[in-house]
Amino acid sequence: MPGRFTPAPARTPAILFVVARIASIDGRAAGVGARLSIRLVPVTIALATLATSCSTTSDNDPLAVASSASTTTSSARPLPTATTTAAPATTGPATTDTDPGTTSTTRDPAAVTTTSTAAVPVTTSAPGSPIVQPPQPVAGPGGSDYEHGDWRVGSGGEGSDAWFVFEPIDPAPASAPVAIVMHGYFEYSGFDQMYEFIRHTVRHGTIVVYPRWQTDVAVPCPGPFDIEPCMTSALAGIDGALQYLAEDATRVQPELDGASYFGFSFGGIITTNLVNRWQALGLPEPEVVFLEDPHDGGLDGAGEPALDDDLSGIPASTLLQCHSSADGIISGSPNSSCNAIFPALGHLPDANKDLVMARADNHGEPVLSSVHGVCAAPQGAADAYDWNFCWKVWDALRAAAASGGDMSQFALGDTPEHRSNGLWSDGTPVAPLTIQDAAPIGP
Repeated sequence: MPGRFTPAPARTPAILFVVARIASIDGRAAGVGARLSIRLVPVTIALATLATSCSTTSDNDPLAVASSASTTTSSARPLPTATTTAAPATTGPATTDTDPGTTSTTRDPAAVTTTSTAAVPVTTSAPGSPIVQPPQPVAGPGGSDYEHGDWRVGSGGEGSDAWFVFEPIDPAPASAPVAIVMHGYFEYSGFDQMYEFIRHTVRHGTIVVYPRWQTDVAVPCPGPFDIEPCMTSALAGIDGALQYLAEDATRVQPELDGASYFGFSFGGIITTNLVNRWQALGLPEPEVVFLEDPHDGGLDGAGEPALDDDLSGIPASTLLQCHSSADGIISGSPNSSCNAIFPALGHLPDANKDLVMARADNHGEPVLSSVHGVCAAPQGAADAYDWNFCWKVWDALRAAAASGGDMSQFALGDTPEHRSNGLWSDGTPVAPLTIQDAAPIGP
């Protein structure tokens, strides 16, 4: 969540700006997996003492806001509570595999909810009643028509080479496509940061690999000053998870003729570099790439210097969406995030890529926020921007890649289907996406 501080004027190898996490739960969502309000405070410390100076686990990605000029407190993205009803609990035994850092379960007690029977649901408010967010659509991209009732969670590896892998079950397919999802900075264990995004993806029939590439503030890499150790750890996590599945015939087998890649914040920079180097690294060919407010922290200068200098290794056939939140990174660093990445993607046809922006909308309750991490929802905290933007676009991109274009209108081009984020319960459109073929994009 965005706070702001001024980066060092020049790179100092022995010093790194880090952030102290001060989190509070939004009152409206307390007790039900609420998003966190995070205030970021700049601290300069020697790299030799980083491990003991900032060991708190974060559910979001504070490093992402390192490049603007003042320290602020951001509002949380609250949990929608009105006009939705909990989906029935899944049946059958829960399955939990070894977890390198947290306890995880295969059950989602706050399963994604809906009250609509239309592919694009519309709720109505009685006169004088609160105006509420649109519920999750029942069908179509982003919808709750899940082919699988549950997931199976596996884990392995050690330290920053650890990983999680999520398989669709109930029923379990023999094989499934693969998505590689990369968390942001400051998530040292578990998978809460991207819980709802992962769960949605898996229940629609995709294996998700989640590398656990960070164990402390500068372990294994000191932010943007040297991204390569984090790249190595992320690759080790991907390889470990895929090997784990391949060596056990009882597991859902990965289909590795291609893959989809999602990266949030610092994980978006790692993802960009990985898909750029996919051939040399032996990774599945990137068919789809979704970058969510990518940012290297700004500690080594503006313009995302941790990116590879040349991104021509990303195949021209890749379907790519880069999202910068209106109140996220570029609100304080306009030449960063997607505005730094997109100019390097000239070899991708305009038809295959979009630069998009979500904007805050306070027309109803809970408000829809556009701070850093629009697509990052812990368990039970998904809202209309998740299903009507993040999940919709992610599902449609992958469907388009698999079918040669089907559903592309929901994820590519400045179309009504792509722009739409649904309707508030009084019929007012939610703030639509801004969609461009070229940088810069701005609030």
